[in-house]
Amino acid sequence: MKLNTIGALAGFAIAATLLASTAQATIYTVEATTPVGSWLDTGIDAGPPTTYDFTVIDPSTIWSAGSDIPFSRESTADGIPPTGGYGVLTMSGFTANFGALVGEDGSHFFLIGTGPTILSGLSGEIHVGYWDSFYGDNSGSQTLSITTVPEPGTWAMMLAGFAGLGFAALGRSRKARIASAIA
Repeated sequence: MKLNTIGALAGFAIAATLLASTAQATIYTVEATTPVGSWLDTGIDAGPPTTYDFTVIDPSTIWSAGSDIPFSRESTADGIPPTGGYGVLTMSGFTANFGALVGEDGSHFFLIGTGPTILSGLSGEIHVGYWDSFYGDNSGSQTLSITTVPEPGTWAMMLAGFAGLGFAALGRSRKARIASAIA
């Protein structure tokens, strides 16, 4: 096989492998009425070397912790601002605003908020939900996208693959020009 053909095949193989391994975003609807122990199971079993991007599709979406008496309980996925009269909720050593969009990876909670929130080091099944201590009067939902993020080494390999494709194409075009000049 000629060097250009080998380079082209290697470039195609690397690019195809990397593009196939780049995950698509998965969309979830998170209900404000689901209590912590029953939060939405994303089906993701996180591994520490993987990086995840959590992004709320429409950050202006409002959900609610119930009655507005004596203060408003409406919020975005960032939760009710502590200055709004309700403060924060601490559970299992984690503290966030009431009404915040929060994730759990099996061993600890983490704030997602309106995102994008990029996290690595997660381990275990990912669950997501509304941060509250009482769910009976809550309403609304948030739409969340979760995507795996390629590591920097993956991007470097992808660029090398595309460079290989470029060199192979360059070699083919030179041969074509030489062949047409001879003919």
